[in-house]
Amino acid sequence: MEWLPQRDAFCNSHDVARPQLPLKNIAHWNAVLQRSASSDDALHHERAYVAPGYFYIPVCDEPDDRTLAELSRLASTADWLLVPSVLRSDRRRRADVIAVPFMQAAFFRSSRSVDLALRTAVGASQYKSIVRITRKAEAACTSEIHRLSEVAEDDRVLLDFAGLQALNVAKYGHARNLYTSDVLRMLARSSEGEKYFVKLDYDKSSKTPLAGSLSYADDHRGVFTKLVRGLDHDRIPRGLNLYIADYYQMYRFADRLGFTEICLGRGAIDAKVRVGAIHIVDLDNWLIPVNTMHTQAMQEYARSRNGD
Repeated sequence: MEWLPQRDAFCNSHDVARPQLPLKNIAHWNAVLQRSASSDDALHHERAYVAPGYFYIPVCDEPDDRTLAELSRLASTADWLLVPSVLRSDRRRRADVIAVPFMQAAFFRSSRSVDLALRTAVGASQYKSIVRITRKAEAACTSEIHRLSEVAEDDRVLLDFAGLQALNVAKYGHARNLYTSDVLRMLARSSEGEKYFVKLDYDKSSKTPLAGSLSYADDHRGVFTKLVRGLDHDRIPRGLNLYIADYYQMYRFADRLGFTEICLGRGAIDAKVRVGAIHIVDLDNWLIPVNTMHTQAMQEYARSRNGD
């Protein structure tokens, strides 16, 4: 089945043998749960089998009936089948699907040129500011972009990025780190390794890693996705904005690869609008009952999330 490397990564990061575990132990479900008013704690202890792409891509494909039948078979011992991060749609879906509101995802599109599209999206003043910030960052930092498959045995690259990503996990209090050095090496050695790109920014003077980001280039779907980033705020010199610079630099990199559709990931939508997001989509997590006796409670939880 598709997304096997991401399935392995999910299992590794969640410390399970297969992608089946209590809902509240799933990092992204737990993150939303912490912000909700659900009082039915028992509901979130029910076990879910997680479908591709295991929260490892911001927007997952909506499965067809044949795929859902196969996934339901795999979920036969779970309470629920969870199809993560599906694009919200007005199109009719199966009657047993409970669409639980999740997060939003943002996209930047550059059909003609990155600079023209960015200027149009944010306005001339903000565009000039982004370019100026990037030039300042490039004067202070040495940037490296590696195809993940090519650094599978490079401890420096993997450990430097993993360290920066861990800082991001700690800053935002994430329940799980989906990109530990073990997971990164696993993805690097997998059939998907050539689709991932890791970018690192080093201080030119001290050679200290200051910032890093991980992206996924999906030629089949025609989307270049910025997945995660990490910054060492304590070491970044004052006046450098490596967060903004990274967006512009990766827009240009994606353009060189031939991508015009760039997904900026889930959440932090206001910040992404300021760096060029022009298309915002709503996402749902699909819950399909398998062995649960709490279908009505999940429907009520979904309705409560609609009010967030």
